[in-house]
Amino acid sequence: MKSLNKKLKHLFIFFTLFNIPLHSAEFEINFINAFDESSISEVIQELKYENNIKKIKIFLDKKKWIERYEIKRNFFKPSSINIFSRKPIFIWNNNSFVDKEFVIFQKSENSTFDSILSINCPRSLLDDIFYFVQNPIEISENSLVSIDYNSVEGWVFQYEQFQAKLGKNLDNYKFENLSKTMEYLYAKRKNPSIVDLRSNAGVALKYDK
Repeated sequence: MKSLNKKLKHLFIFFTLFNIPLHSAEFEINFINAFDESSISEVIQELKYENNIKKIKIFLDKKKWIERYEIKRNFFKPSSINIFSRKPIFIWNNNSFVDKEFVIFQKSENSTFDSILSINCPRSLLDDIFYFVQNPIEISENSLVSIDYNSVEGWVFQYEQFQAKLGKNLDNYKFENLSKTMEYLYAKRKNPSIVDLRSNAGVALKYDK
């Protein structure tokens, strides 16, 4: 018993001398590649007084916008949490982000992300367009701005200088045809307003008067 009391006394002196709390920690929170101010604020407000590592992990694991995180406990300098954000490749239906791993996570009203593709379509068709988004057809400065699906025209690709209508069914043949058409238009310096690929008979070009 005397030996145990002696050990506890030494332990108490150690923590007293170095002023290290036994059941608390202060965390410095670092965000890497973060772009959503609302999500950042939520994490800071939730964790700024939290010292329980298990509760911190449970909270962070629920946030789909977080790709991964690192928790570092230090005795002689502030402990830290490094949070790595997912990088979205497009906005879906104006309220969600989708990243390269096809993870869908909520987009807040205060999200800021410049020059990102916008896609509007039913969830059942999102898989069909995902492969193309990872390998977009773009030539020169004619970048893809948005992709929309409607029940009348099907898929409509909006580029900076023209609109491409691909119909309701997407396949490699249409993508190859679109790529060749864009190369032709660029080489010939032609600027149609609409490139219609819905017909099997060929490509129709419409020019504004």
